Amino acid sequence: MSVDIVVDSNYLERLRSRNDWIFITGFPGFGYVGTIATRYLVTQLRAEKIGNIITKYMPDFIALDDYGILTPYELFMSYDNRLLILVNNATPSNIERVVFAKTIVKWAKSLGVKEFILAGGLNSRFKEGNERLRWVKTSVSSRELPEPKFHKGLYVVGPLAILFLTLEVEKVPAVMILPYTEPDKFDPKAAAVFIEKVNELLGLSVDVQGLIEYSKAVEEAEALLSETLKNVEEDRRPKPYI
Repeated sequence: MSVDIVVDSNYLERLRSRNDWIFITGFPGFGYVGTIATRYLVTQLRAEKIGNIITKYMPDFIALDDYGILTPYELFMSYDNRLLILVNNATPSNIERVVFAKTIVKWAKSLGVKEFILAGGLNSRFKEGNERLRWVKTSVSSRELPEPKFHKGLYVVGPLAILFLTLEVEKVPAVMILPYTEPDKFDPKAAAVFIEKVNELLGLSVDVQGLIEYSKAVEEAEALLSETLKNVEEDRRPKPYI
């Protein structure tokens, strides 16, 4: 079993030229928040794709995007913003999630990455009051956010949990930001909450209006689909004879 980070040699010198990188990533989990947010960030920041993560059991798909070939696990660099962004268009196989996380953290430490910011989603049924997110950090992180912390009784699961655990064990500063979302929905609005918080933490100015508009389109499409399915179901019901 192996996980390899393959970086285009044209970017190696720039990667090694600074030691204050911040690493942002997430996975297709609740609300698809991690993937939506990271893909939107690389688009808005015009980040450069610098490489891929190749795994033994990686999903067998590719696609085309504006920057070239889209792959399951893509690495981007926004040099002026000191950001490395891993876009996970797929979820790593169960059997290699631990080595996936360990490989990322080892590589990041070799480059002098100073902090990880992780994107996820939190089931909205746990929401208390008007807060839009909860958060948790590794024990060596100095971050303090004004929003409520992730509290006892809640769980983070999947590859995001394994990556956070690896960062904790390796003593890497990291903060996980978890906007509330509907677990089974594609939720650009929750991704916008994450990006607004990243703007605040890092002094960025990424406009989230595109995500808000996209969220409205998704909601309208879901409402239309629901109405259509309702009408189809009514049409299938037996009609009374007169």
